[in-house]
Amino acid sequence: MPDLFTPPIEERRDSLALILGLPVKLRFGRSGTQPVVARSPTKAELKREPHLKGGRVIILHKSFEGADTEVWEDLASWLRNGRRSRAACQRLDAWIDRLRVDPVPLPSKTRAIGDQHRLDEISERVINEHLALELVDQKTPAITWTPKKRSTARRGLRLGSYDASRELVRIHSVLDQAAVPEWVVAFVVFHEFLHAVIPSRRVGRRLIHHGAEFRKREAAHPDFLRVTRWEKAHISRLIRSARTGKLIRGSLS
Repeated sequence: MPDLFTPPIEERRDSLALILGLPVKLRFGRSGTQPVVARSPTKAELKREPHLKGGRVIILHKSFEGADTEVWEDLASWLRNGRRSRAACQRLDAWIDRLRVDPVPLPSKTRAIGDQHRLDEISERVINEHLALELVDQKTPAITWTPKKRSTARRGLRLGSYDASRELVRIHSVLDQAAVPEWVVAFVVFHEFLHAVIPSRRVGRRLIHHGAEFRKREAAHPDFLRVTRWEKAHISRLIRSARTGKLIRGSLS
């Protein structure tokens, strides 16, 4: 979910320059194959802007313009430390992956009935069993599978997302296969609906998505530990399946 108050681009640029200790020129484009490019300034750029000497030109996909502060912090960590910032890289990979498999425009038609799992039935059961009291007085978010497109993420995979501005839950289509137990899909659905019940909140300049209240409620789910262990054991195979587009053989029980 984007920041409620997105800092101006100049502030983003100055923040990156401060963290990197270098002058920065920030540009935005539409490249889906190279959503992040960091390079030295060209001779022509230095002629126009001499202050860029020794600095970096950073070209980002236009979706970064509306990204929240946590995404920009992960970007800064990656630019400064590279793959040594492992956790930041995993989160950034997953966010960039969404640009490709989960485009920004709202789909004209949601797809809740998958090849293997029905999100409409799963979400109804999740709400009735775990969230009926909270969602009784508010609109239940719509739910859909993401488009079936190959992922480029190598270290992380965003299995679901909640867009509060559109009241829409998206579940990664890599979970829509026979190898993935329905109770795993149900927990991911619960996690995303929980975002509708416990919204993100701002603390200073940070937007906190998984605060103490959220984590406490999530941990109280009866399948929390089982799903946590399952994801840790099988995330690499899910990433491989998402990247290749091939179904996982057997059962990931």
